Amino acid sequence: MRFIIFLLMMVMSFSLFAGEKISEKEKSMFIRNVVIPLPSEIILALDNLTDVDWKNSVKYNYSADYEENYEIVLNLGIKVANGFIAIQAKDKKNIGEMFSVSKNLAENFGAKSNLFARKEEIINLVKSNDWNKLRETLDDMQQKIKIEMAKYHPDFVTLSSIGGWLQGLSVVSGTLTKNYTKKASTILYQPVLINHFIEKIDALDKKHGKLPIVVKIKKALVEIKGLTNVGFSKPISKESIEKLYKISSSLINEIEKGE
Repeated sequence: MRFIIFLLMMVMSFSLFAGEKISEKEKSMFIRNVVIPLPSEIILALDNLTDVDWKNSVKYNYSADYEENYEIVLNLGIKVANGFIAIQAKDKKNIGEMFSVSKNLAENFGAKSNLFARKEEIINLVKSNDWNKLRETLDDMQQKIKIEMAKYHPDFVTLSSIGGWLQGLSVVSGTLTKNYTKKASTILYQPVLINHFIEKIDALDKKHGKLPIVVKIKKALVEIKGLTNVGFSKPISKESIEKLYKISSSLINEIEKGE
């Protein structure tokens, strides 16, 4: 169902910026209720558009050792995104690793063990190759973690979502640099979503908004918007895709290093 919502969100995004007859009230309502696509939805959409070598699409980082809360939540978003990628790749080792690391990171925000699927359950799902159930389990875990993070500070939910989205952008753009097609490149036309993230960063409290990595992310989002805002159904050039990969992968590396 959320995958359908994601596709509808993309269509609506296109319509809003393609000059179609949508009232200002309708635009305002839609922008206020932006549906942030799960990494799994972007992954599945890309998988339907081009051939992807999922097993070699990401370098897994297993670190859960971060001191600051903003580092923890950004990395949590990345690790959950990587969990979805591992499932898509049917990479049994890294599925378990990403579930485990995500759990360790989430426990910093008081997430209780009963919020997570038991280790034995994950092992059994992996052994039985139940990839859809694994996606549902990871999605459920992610939603519960966000509820716990929001109890600490709503900014943490924003940063976690941005971390996951950046990792999705890095994987998608990295894939397209190797296997570029005009049709597949259109998946990265997401003007409403990018504007949503920029507005969310502007709304962060001063402590979080002035963090060097957050300042870099906002600057990058403005650049990403410029590279992808090509118009409805129009392809993003391979040159721009390569720039998107460089921007997103650089940010991911910096976040994971905890700099």
